[in-house]
Amino acid sequence: MSQHYFETSHKGFPITVILGWDRPMQHFFLVIKKPVELMGDPKYFHDDEVLYSNLYDANAFGHDLEYFDEVLRHFRIVVPASMIAQVLRDSLRNIGNRVVKHEADGSFAELTA
Repeated sequence: MSQHYFETSHKGFPITVILGWDRPMQHFFLVIKKPVELMGDPKYFHDDEVLYSNLYDANAFGHDLEYFDEVLRHFRIVVPASMIAQVLRDSLRNIGNRVVKHEADGSFAELTA
């Protein structure tokens, strides 16, 4: 699966957004990892490590990138356009085993391919 990382903040805390394409399962996924400071906070639900994961959705595997863009807007998280474009590219080319770190300015670095 491809994994695109973006480090940003949510409510003043650092978070990591992981968006990607799961080649074997043929679906997009989104995980928003919580900072250590929020782990165990009852205001956040589901899991001690994540603020959001598509695995907790009723239809965990049937979402497109527009759906995940809505999820990000719900949390008021903005990711670089390059991240969305590169994940879409991965799906169109059915790319797996790609890890990419994105920066706020739209630049990105491929860590593995």
